[in-house]
Amino acid sequence: MKIALETLGCKVNQYESSAFLQGFLDRAHQVVSFQEEADLYVVHSCAVTSKAAYQTRQLLRRARRLNPRALIAVLGCDAQVDWERLARDQLATHIIGSQEKFRLWNWLEKPADVQNPVIAVSDSRSYGCLEPMPISRMLGERSRAFLKVQDGCNAFCTYCVVPYSRGRSRSYPATFVAEQMERFQRAGYREVVLTGIHLGQWGRDLEPPSDFHELLRALDRSQRPQRVRLSSLESREVTPELFQVLETLPWICPHFHIPLQSGDQEILAAMGRPYTPQQYAETIQGLHQRFPSAALGADVIVGFPGETPRQFQNTYELIQNLPLTYLHVFPFSPRPGTPAAELPGRVVGPELKERAKALRDLARKKKRAFEQRFVGRRLEVLVETRTQEGLWSGTSENYLHVVLPADSPVAAGQIVAVQVEKQTPQGLLGSCLTMAARPFGPF
Repeated sequence: MKIALETLGCKVNQYESSAFLQGFLDRAHQVVSFQEEADLYVVHSCAVTSKAAYQTRQLLRRARRLNPRALIAVLGCDAQVDWERLARDQLATHIIGSQEKFRLWNWLEKPADVQNPVIAVSDSRSYGCLEPMPISRMLGERSRAFLKVQDGCNAFCTYCVVPYSRGRSRSYPATFVAEQMERFQRAGYREVVLTGIHLGQWGRDLEPPSDFHELLRALDRSQRPQRVRLSSLESREVTPELFQVLETLPWICPHFHIPLQSGDQEILAAMGRPYTPQQYAETIQGLHQRFPSAALGADVIVGFPGETPRQFQNTYELIQNLPLTYLHVFPFSPRPGTPAAELPGRVVGPELKERAKALRDLARKKKRAFEQRFVGRRLEVLVETRTQEGLWSGTSENYLHVVLPADSPVAAGQIVAVQVEKQTPQGLLGSCLTMAARPFGPF
């Protein structure tokens, strides 16, 4: 068969899609672009925002237009939480939930059409241990690999649908994580991102229970690529034990993403977030003191139901006063089935846009100030792609976007030492010094 696969959403989805793709190729199927005519279209969906759910439906309709006779499978989070609507709108022949997708071929072998789809969706509360998913390569031409170590979430923030779409928190054993890390090293990856739905909860469901800092200790004793990056960690999970481990592991990238969501105590409580603005600030200050050259990022939701101008200002001022270096700003997106979707007082229209713009403007200023600190300094850059301007583009260990002249003697996937020369609208411009021959050390 000709199979087209499109993936929406998080790094965990990207890892899982890479396993699906490997399965397609192992069965000698031909993988084609989602823009082409195929026999089977697979949409690995996301449900975290209304926009993601809309994009899922767009892709399903595109598949139907490209080949009305094709099988169309929608997998994962949106299929899990909104299968009834997908079936009612006749958008797919196979609607496969977050647990059932790991038995994809079992469901595809069952005859179906859009009028009578196969629906394989079970209660996420019953999900058991994680399915082993060893892979050798990432989907597409990626210079870095994503390594899923954990799935699901127990937090139940009032705005979030993920605990309903992926179930409770479950972890891969450290032995599996180390083995997968070695596979990526053998495949030639020089950077791996440890990722999960709630990464800092890794190990708490294992027997005996473990903790995320213990996973990092285990990886320090195993074979691994040159550098490892961490995805999002909650502020309360940046513990003294984790600080101690991070300070002793030079292969961990100095880049920490710590979601904030709001800088106002009342809004945090309404969100179900288990920390205060002061506690969050202490975490960020602690990271900055120990890793002064690290990138420090945050997620922020604007327009949560009931957010007053004063409460938004509390968020703005907290961010302004912290050494954060970038932000991901999200206007509140009500997700059906979550408590926040029923709350009154949503901020909408021009006011919502104004608040989002204010935070994005602040984020740009912080990012530019952070970039400027490294002009004239040496960074080690993972080379990724050629840009439309003909430059090489890559990412430094501390998450700075760096561009190199097109004639630089580099290739995608290499880590090179770069002398930063100036700041440009495209990022920091540098010149290639040498191939980086050693694991990078702390700043």
